[in-house]
Amino acid sequence: MTRIQQQIEQHRQGEACIEICDSTGRPLAGISVWAEQESHEFTFGCVEPDLRSLSADDRERCRARMAELFNRVDTADRSVDAGTSRVSVPAAANLGQFRAELDRHSGAIEIWLDGSSIGLTGEIDAAAERRAAERAAELYSLGFAHPAVAGIIWDRFSGDSGLLRPDFAPRLAYRYLHKLIGTIWHSRADGVTDSGGQFRFRSFFGDYRVAARIGDRPAVTTMFRHRRGACLPGKLTMMLRSERDR
Repeated sequence: MTRIQQQIEQHRQGEACIEICDSTGRPLAGISVWAEQESHEFTFGCVEPDLRSLSADDRERCRARMAELFNRVDTADRSVDAGTSRVSVPAAANLGQFRAELDRHSGAIEIWLDGSSIGLTGEIDAAAERRAAERAAELYSLGFAHPAVAGIIWDRFSGDSGLLRPDFAPRLAYRYLHKLIGTIWHSRADGVTDSGGQFRFRSFFGDYRVAARIGDRPAVTTMFRHRRGACLPGKLTMMLRSERDR
């Protein structure tokens, strides 16, 4: 495991606990439980481009692409939260030096980057596009692994240096980031509750859809917010009707 992977596990994951009880509060053992992450606590955001010149259908296509990748869409004039530093990634930035710059800041950090940060400028050949995609993955991994970074914001989503081509087809960098955020940095778990009615799993901080079921009855579902910095490990208690409730 690389240092970056270790830091991501250390700073972006924590233990979660789903507790299943009956209507009287008695723990239920052997209950099937599923949990699927729906979004990250960490901000993967972008600045919405000016879409006024596009047709209604093209605006929807562009917004759908943004929603596939990002959990927050901002306007360009959004102010930074108090106590947060906005750090831009310069073109051809050395990753080690950029990490050292992040270390020098106090408080939370919001990283901003665009196509020029990764060498994605205009029409480039396949090799250059692959290098840009790998660079984007490296920068996102570095930021996600740093404990002070609260979010990464992509500027200029579409256009010559954007993540989308003029016809709104994803560039390779988009596909790399989509795999990182939606697959590699994505948690799902399933199992059964123990003798104390608990199902524990380690997962990325974020919002989860949880389902539990007794036997062949319809599953009961709910949402669960798993957050970093909570006083106790993330915990959700669900009530199910057991045989005893009949």
